[in-house]
Amino acid sequence: MASGEARRAVDERDAKKALLISIHSHYAQLILSGKKRVELRRRFASEAAGSRMLIYATLPTAAVIGHVVIDNVEWLSTDEIWHRYGNDAAISAEDFRSYFAGVENGCAVLLSNPKTYTEPVPLQDLRSTHGLTAPQSYFFLRDAHRELIEHEQD
Repeated sequence: MASGEARRAVDERDAKKALLISIHSHYAQLILSGKKRVELRRRFASEAAGSRMLIYATLPTAAVIGHVVIDNVEWLSTDEIWHRYGNDAAISAEDFRSYFAGVENGCAVLLSNPKTYTEPVPLQDLRSTHGLTAPQSYFFLRDAHRELIEHEQD
C-alpha cells in the first residue's frame, strides 16, 4: 500500500473512533469539570470504548463544548450501575430511577481526560461548516469530519 493510501486507511479507522453525543448542558458541564466520570445511557455501542467523545451541550448552550475519552462501556443491571457508579454519575437517585424507568439493564460509559474547548463549536457552525446536526443521542464521526474531530486536540 502506498504511503498516501496507508495514511487514508489510518485516518478512516481513527475517525471511526470518535463520536458526537448530545448531553444536557448541566451534565455536560459536570463531565468537563471532572465531577461526572460516568455517563449513563439506556443503550450505547460497546465498540465506542477507546473513542474520543465530543460533547454537544443541549439548549441553552447548543454547542460542542469539549471532549473526553471513553475508557469503557459496561452493560449492567440498573441496580448494579447505581451500586458501582451512582456517585461518579453525578445524578440523584430520583433522577436515576426516572431515567431508567421500564428497563432492567443499561450502560455505564466510563470517561476520562476531559477537555473544555476555549472556542466551542455552536450549532450553526456544526451545520454550516461540518454538515452535521445535533444528534438525538449520539453518532460516530467519519473522516469527512476530521476538522471537527481534531478541534482543539491536545
